[in-house]
Amino acid sequence: MKKLVLSLAIIASIFTSCSDDDSNSGSGQQDEATLSGEITENMTLDANTVYTISGPVYVNDGVTLTIPAGTRLEGDTQGTSVAFLAVKQGAKVIAQGTAAKPIVMTSNSATPAPGDWGGLVICGKALSNAGVGVQAEVTGLNYGGTNPADNSGVYSYIRVEYAGALINPDAEFNGVTFYSVGSGTKVDNILTYQGSDDGFEWFGGSVNVTNLLSIGNQDDSFDWTEGWNGSATNMYADQSAALAFSSDSRGIEADSNANNALVTPISSPIFNNVTLIGRNNAAVTSECGMMLRRGTHGKFTNVFIKDFTATGSVGVKFDGAETQAYFAANPLTTVQFTNVPTITNGFDTYVTVGNNTGAGSGAAIPSWASWTGL
Repeated sequence: MKKLVLSLAIIASIFTSCSDDDSNSGSGQQDEATLSGEITENMTLDANTVYTISGPVYVNDGVTLTIPAGTRLEGDTQGTSVAFLAVKQGAKVIAQGTAAKPIVMTSNSATPAPGDWGGLVICGKALSNAGVGVQAEVTGLNYGGTNPADNSGVYSYIRVEYAGALINPDAEFNGVTFYSVGSGTKVDNILTYQGSDDGFEWFGGSVNVTNLLSIGNQDDSFDWTEGWNGSATNMYADQSAALAFSSDSRGIEADSNANNALVTPISSPIFNNVTLIGRNNAAVTSECGMMLRRGTHGKFTNVFIKDFTATGSVGVKFDGAETQAYFAANPLTTVQFTNVPTITNGFDTYVTVGNNTGAGSGAAIPSWASWTGL
């Protein structure tokens, strides 16, 4: 491959002022470039270039980064700082892949592994019950505001692979982390694959999501806290493919606020069409399909839960007085349990059991996910 190591400002000027040249004509090769530091002006990447994310990369307030369909970005595993792509409050990323040409964000290692790089972090100005201008657990950026309709861009047909780098013993990156992301942001058709922590995590916000897959991630597949109030349609998770696992992995781990279960806004997402597949491994000591706790609310329809079998694990765990009171009055509707010996932790009346298809085909990867190649 040809290699171009350019500053962000140079890349921006080249990509916004030049049409395609003939440097790749007939060669079958791709150029390479490095992204690092802060992106301070609008930039459009080139799908014919492979980008190395070297250390932290920040899209600054007021700036739009456009990532065309088919672009490949690789987190650097050799640098002194963890590589990640972060979207600051007021910034936008327009990452509009297609089924035929998804955008790939992955490791640059010849033998990629979970935790090779940090993943994608998006910080918005929607509501969080942790407050306004909260400092993010990862990146240290601020999030949280007063605009539920905040717009952080477009994220569509993206593979995020081998993310979840360790920050310290108590914190890791996820595949994709949504910090107070607003409903003006478009999110659909994203795969997080073989990460070392959660597949997707929401800290407040009101973003709506469609067609998300979490495959082989080592902790929770879908995790939320701090008052997330979006909708989620077609959610598929398979933890059995993970190369390793945490002792308390969950298909869904749901909180509202760890310090005060009554603080508003209370987490209350709406989930339709969900498949959660466990590890079917006795070494997982605190596994469950859904952990609903710390005041979270939510509506769940057409849920398929399979293979949560470890000693002490349950299909759905209702934890905490506030959460239990809510689901006593608002039971989960139409949940199918397959190879789940213990359905709940003693709250069976909080669940309506039925036969359904979950995210599309029960345990099988649904047809809408064929673009992933899995």
